[in-house]
Amino acid sequence: MATINGTSGADRLVGTGAADVLRGYAGQDKLFGQAGADTLFGGDQNDDLFGGDGADRLYGDNGDDDLEGGAGDDRLVGGAGNDDLEGGLGDDTLYGGAGHDEIEGGDGDDRLIGDAGNDELDGGNGRDVLFGGVGNDELDGGKGIDVLSGGAGADIFVFETGDGKDRITDFQDGTDKIELDVDGLGFNDLIIRSNAAGDAVITWAGNTGSSITLDDVSAASLGANDFIFD
Repeated sequence: MATINGTSGADRLVGTGAADVLRGYAGQDKLFGQAGADTLFGGDQNDDLFGGDGADRLYGDNGDDDLEGGAGDDRLVGGAGNDDLEGGLGDDTLYGGAGHDEIEGGDGDDRLIGDAGNDELDGGNGRDVLFGGVGNDELDGGKGIDVLSGGAGADIFVFETGDGKDRITDFQDGTDKIELDVDGLGFNDLIIRSNAAGDAVITWAGNTGSSITLDDVSAASLGANDFIFD
């Protein structure tokens, strides 16, 4: 295990095969954890952090940072600034923090949290949980059985054919939108019904085995204005 500290300049810090701690401090730094369960701190400025193999912890801190977890069950925290977070392989937890962040889970069963700002969340493959937080967010669960919560703000929930049996926990009729990226699809093509709990369930022809359930929203309350068709 090694502790590797940067300087006030633009540093390139590379870890070993053990569980290392890398601190960029000031300057536009590049940190590479390599193998092992590493902990990386970007510090000030716009930093690039790469966890590599192992269950890593990446903290962007200040600046507009790029964080990539790589393989392993990683935890990524963007911090202040407009950050890009990518979990990669494994069951990752990604937290955008302040700023307008882009967060991508990748493979695995991931947890994505936008927090403050107008964030873009993409779960990727797996059973993901997405929470937009404060701001006007865009949430796309991707493939798999996902749970999406927009939080405060006017949010857009994005789906395609074959995404899986997804659920939106807090859809606000008249505020939030559902975007369906399916060629030629329109409102009249949708099949909207109620389940046993009274929640609206949405699907369409060719979307076999996949659906969108809106918790505590009645099927009768939904209209064309609640949807965006690509």
